[in-house]
Amino acid sequence: MRADPGFDPNHFLDGAKAAYEMVVMAFAQGDETTLNQLLGSDVYDGFQRAIRERETRGEKVESSLVGIDKADIIEAEVKNRTGYVTVKFVSELISVTRDAEGEVVEGDPKKVREVTDIWTFARDVSSKNPNWKLVATEAAN
Repeated sequence: MRADPGFDPNHFLDGAKAAYEMVVMAFAQGDETTLNQLLGSDVYDGFQRAIRERETRGEKVESSLVGIDKADIIEAEVKNRTGYVTVKFVSELISVTRDAEGEVVEGDPKKVREVTDIWTFARDVSSKNPNWKLVATEAAN
């Protein structure tokens, strides 16, 4: 907040939750255009590689975000005019991966599971652009 006096944690978390949902759904759908707008280049490269590998195997992912139970800022720092905010998300997700024949290879289309993710967002705090990009992801479970 010292580096960016306009930073509002509640407003940030609202945007982070919206971004979380968009990224989860875009990844499941293989929507690289949306992902490219929301992700930093390293994270985008990893997501793109996973999408391409999935497509090569003929697999499709079906995801449904039931809800985000919690979203908490667990760390915030500024390095060289770049602000980093790390958020711990606890969500409920239904996710299934099917092979080319439609058979389930991973997940369960009827089971809601709790997922905990740690995501780090970044932006140049000296920039007029208010948008944050996802620059690191970690699954906590």
